[in-house]
Amino acid sequence: MSRLKPGPADTSVVYSRFEELHDFLTREMSLVAEPEHSGSWRTYFFRKIVWHPSRSTRTVKVLFNELGMPFKIQLCVSSDNNNSVFVAGPFEREGLRGMVEREIGGILVRYGGGTE
Repeated sequence: MSRLKPGPADTSVVYSRFEELHDFLTREMSLVAEPEHSGSWRTYFFRKIVWHPSRSTRTVKVLFNELGMPFKIQLCVSSDNNNSVFVAGPFEREGLRGMVEREIGGILVRYGGGTE
């Protein structure tokens, strides 16, 4: 895992490789990843994979550059048909945690606390 040089009160962790980001999203944030494919992105879902627009559980979509490194993340709940919300790297752990928690909160509000 890549680390910034910590200052006196700074212990920030920054994810620069896909494997690090994937582990954070699946293990720490408990998101479900779509199956591996040859595309230049990976989509993560809340609790279960549901693609249907009226009940989608899409939470974030990680986009890769030509070297296969994550370079931006789409916040799927905050995005709509006309506007996409992206976060550019560096992907700092605590900032990313807050963004993912807000996206999950949006799904819970949309479905009244569940995804069933």
